[in-house]
Amino acid sequence: MGRVSEIFKGMALNKVLNYLVSRYVIYFIQFVNSIFIAIYLGPLYLGVWGFISLVDQYIGQFNFGITYSVNAIASINKNRETYIKKIVGVAISLLIILSIVVVIFFIANYIFGFKIGEKFNFSKYVIIVCSIAIINFFNSLLSNLFRIYGKLFEIAFYQSIYPIIILIAIFFWKGDELLWAMVIINFVSTVASFLLFFVKSPIQIRPLWNLRLSKKILHMGWHLFVYNTSFYLIIITTRSFVSQYYTVQEFGYFTFAFSLANAILLLLQSLSFLIYPKLLNRFATASKERSAFLLSMVRDAYITTSHALIHIAIFIFPLFLFLFPKYESAGDAFKMIALAVVLYSNSFGYQGLIVAKGGEIQLGLFAFGALCINVIVAFVLVLILNVPYSYVIISTMVTYLIYVYCLGFLGRKRIDLKTDFFSILKDVYPHRLFIPYLTSICLILFKFSNIYFILPLMIFLLFNYREFWNIKNVTKQIIVNPDYINI
Repeated sequence: MGRVSEIFKGMALNKVLNYLVSRYVIYFIQFVNSIFIAIYLGPLYLGVWGFISLVDQYIGQFNFGITYSVNAIASINKNRETYIKKIVGVAISLLIILSIVVVIFFIANYIFGFKIGEKFNFSKYVIIVCSIAIINFFNSLLSNLFRIYGKLFEIAFYQSIYPIIILIAIFFWKGDELLWAMVIINFVSTVASFLLFFVKSPIQIRPLWNLRLSKKILHMGWHLFVYNTSFYLIIITTRSFVSQYYTVQEFGYFTFAFSLANAILLLLQSLSFLIYPKLLNRFATASKERSAFLLSMVRDAYITTSHALIHIAIFIFPLFLFLFPKYESAGDAFKMIALAVVLYSNSFGYQGLIVAKGGEIQLGLFAFGALCINVIVAFVLVLILNVPYSYVIISTMVTYLIYVYCLGFLGRKRIDLKTDFFSILKDVYPHRLFIPYLTSICLILFKFSNIYFILPLMIFLLFNYREFWNIKNVTKQIIVNPDYINI
């Protein structure tokens, strides 16, 4: 009895577990929201909302690596508080300059009539969307600062306030009114989060100008910008092709399928969000042998769990379509998108290792090359082969296959592991994961009925039963030991 009491006490005091539980509750709320939003907006307005989100994501990515650079520098130099304070102050000044550039761009759009998102009537929302994007520059910087210092409540507030208010809003508005409510709530939530970050900051926040530190942030940030922006633009450009060359309703279906597919992996992304600064610190200081051990340990648990969640989701997704037949045509899109986004989890750990070992230049080049591949393949699929909208995501799937392999090559080379073709392939695409994965692809392409998707799930469980024991032990450690993930 005393042991059980001790375990529950440890769980109550475990800030990592509490954060993850809070995130899981919020993700459930987001899932509920996505269902009702899809119903109350309908495919047309959901397509408009998808385009608004797309513009916001485009602006957010063009931060010139300032946030990424500060995150990496501060994670590696966590104990140098005065230095971090200067770095953050200079980053604030750089983001202010960047915000002015964004405002100038949208003024130019109005004056010269670039007609961005004309078929989505985007001009009605441009001012508030621009404001949200600018404030999120600073929220992104500050949330990274807070996770480095282990201050999780403020991060949880930042990530939770919008879906919680939306859960209330969906009971009061529908159609165009709900769309406007979502935009305004997004703005209010963004401002509230910024104020909380500013008031509760672990260090003093004020703009600072230092030419040497500005050059350091921008130099490192540029390479991380090329990497992060190129990587995120892979999926964003795929969505852009769908928004441009298919109907607003079809883009609405695609947005719906994309939102649900990403929701499946959000819990693991929360864990990744927490441990990334720690991994950077560990990889930067550990020996090559220790780095290889740590890499193998975190990859096995993360990747196996990611694929398990996706196979389970694909199998039970028809139940959702039975309840909401309006979105039945999004079935294939969901399956294909889910299988595409899970591929990127196969690279988990390698990004942090490469950055910590000073390989951000090569990382950026690989990511930019992957972006070019994605655009070319999407162009062929859409404009030459004229595939249905649900198959445009194949471009991202092909891109991730190549990109993850390249990250495996670069990462293994950094810690002196074998880099021949089959060694890398066995590492990034182990047969225990890839055989059920390819089985699912074949079932989709050859139009098998939904009941057959129990087959890849059963194959997956058969091939990975040993890994589940390891995952069980890792999960137990996270629950009972607050320092297991030492943020």
